[in-house]
Amino acid sequence: MTSEESGYAAADEQRLRLAEMCRRMEKAAEQIGNNGAVKAVTALLERIENEAFHVMVVGDFNRGKSTFLNALLGDRVLPVKAIAATAVITEVRFGESPAALLWTEDAVEPEAVDPGRLVELITVNNTAGGERSPYVKAELVWPLELCRHNVVLIDSPGLNAYQSHNEITVTHLGKADAVIFLQHAIAPMSISESDFLKTSLSAHDPFFVFTYFDAIDDHERDDVVAAARRRITDLRGEDRDRNRFFFVDAKSALRARTAEDDEAFRRSGVDAVEWELERYLSTERHKVKLLTPARSLDGIAQELRRNIPSELSMLEAESDDLERRWAAAQQPLRDLQAQAQQITLEIRNQTRVLQDRVQTLLGGFLAAAADEAPVIAQDVEITTKLGLNPLKAKERAKQVAEEIAAGTVKALEEKVALWVTESLAPVIELDLEQLAERMNAELTSFEAALEKLRVDLHGNSGTLVPAEGRESEPLIRFLTGAVGLWFSGPAGALVGVRFGPKEALRTVLPALGILLAWMATPFGLPTLLAAWIAQGIFQGGSAGDRVEKKMREEIGRAMASELRLAAPKEAQKAARAFAAESVEPIRKEITQGMASRIEELTRSVDSAREALDQGEEAVERRRGELTRLDELLNRAGDEIGDLVAELTRM
Repeated sequence: MTSEESGYAAADEQRLRLAEMCRRMEKAAEQIGNNGAVKAVTALLERIENEAFHVMVVGDFNRGKSTFLNALLGDRVLPVKAIAATAVITEVRFGESPAALLWTEDAVEPEAVDPGRLVELITVNNTAGGERSPYVKAELVWPLELCRHNVVLIDSPGLNAYQSHNEITVTHLGKADAVIFLQHAIAPMSISESDFLKTSLSAHDPFFVFTYFDAIDDHERDDVVAAARRRITDLRGEDRDRNRFFFVDAKSALRARTAEDDEAFRRSGVDAVEWELERYLSTERHKVKLLTPARSLDGIAQELRRNIPSELSMLEAESDDLERRWAAAQQPLRDLQAQAQQITLEIRNQTRVLQDRVQTLLGGFLAAAADEAPVIAQDVEITTKLGLNPLKAKERAKQVAEEIAAGTVKALEEKVALWVTESLAPVIELDLEQLAERMNAELTSFEAALEKLRVDLHGNSGTLVPAEGRESEPLIRFLTGAVGLWFSGPAGALVGVRFGPKEALRTVLPALGILLAWMATPFGLPTLLAAWIAQGIFQGGSAGDRVEKKMREEIGRAMASELRLAAPKEAQKAARAFAAESVEPIRKEITQGMASRIEELTRSVDSAREALDQGEEAVERRRGELTRLDELLNRAGDEIGDLVAELTRM
């Protein structure tokens, strides 16, 4: 990549090159008659053309997320209030003319609305508490230069205002390519923000953006910056988030954008966020998104070329001779099909072993974590005090109990997430690597038997010799059509694709489905509170302390009991989800890959038999077609290799 080619433009150029390679490959597969390859390339092309960079803006309510995004948009489009405002996920995409679409949960088509009404329609109804919006997503089409290059900005509901908003935000984090974590510069990294960073953003490298920096006096700014950095590095280490701290004045940035004042926009600090975001998306994230499909396409090209020498050799045979060979090949063909079935069964058995291992480890950990619940409940910090007013005793006691319960749940969730990240994920990755070794051995044997059958059919090896450094392991070749799997942690471990542990955690954690929110309500807290209040223990100045201590003890014991009872079921459910979402798709791809290779061998024989039956003219026509296709695929392979080399050097 030359110095002139940089940023999104260079990324777009590489993506368009790969898309054009896909189109040529698709036509070649059609001419060869390999329907499996046609489907794989079509799916690959659709993914490449529609793939977008998703940039999600998250943070507690009243941190200025929507103001920050409005500064990027250059207009007051998204709702801004001093209290929780945004009620749904809002995606901002590029379009020359502004437009807005609203989606309800079961809608087949979105509802088009005037962009000017978007604020009114997606703003939180603060009088209705945590009531859900009738809409599940808003799409805003806007002529925003940042989004021109397939970037989608996502505004999320504010955290820690309503539980439903937290759930919406966490659910969408899995597809985010970049996360902008907004905080208030005057009071950064609150307890809730620290918890969110540790539990929900461990698999991401967020851009930490601190708003309202303009409210801080000049002589205090260095201290504020140092304190904010220190709070984050204490949690995540010194080197992980280097060059990802930004202190901005979003309101001034919005005014500057509206006035088209470039210098004022630069001074606001938002310009630096845009620049660093572009660098990250167009290099590091672009590499992850494009390298995998490029390697997939290379694998498809190799597979397409494998049967061309075989079919060319069969065209040299006499028709009767080829018929005898084909008849003799029927038993080896059945043996090959039986071998494929046995490999599928072995993968299924190994998946079950892995699932049982996850279930055992997770169940054991949850049971052990239950023992810590009483201790955690004793240490949870709360803001509500019981007080001495008997008229408010019941209400205050309920609030205190809910705070203790919520704090205990949050601490337990954090423990589970940390254990999955540091203890379970490495075990899963190691097990998958060992499984990959066995699968590679099995697939190598399958391919050897397939190649012997080819040789028996056309009388000489005619084996395709791949370009130097281009031949990949069997498992990678069999997963070339499953481009989506290559991004996941388990599949990445399985095929040896290494983008680092953070990429793995993006999918390991959601696949396990470990969410302990169910622990917040099963204990019948109002019943317990009623019993405590009925005992008339609110007496004297120290009664509040005694009641609070009693509450902590009861809540801790109740949570421990519930978690012990639920641990086996929750572990089983999580292990099944992990196998179904992360490993089972790989088994299906390998099974389909083996069937496709057998089908392609049969197709090439049928094609040669048909040409031989039609006479010399048909044979010459097919021979010329295959020769041209072989040359085309060879050139395409070289082009793909060059692109892979470019991406690898990035």
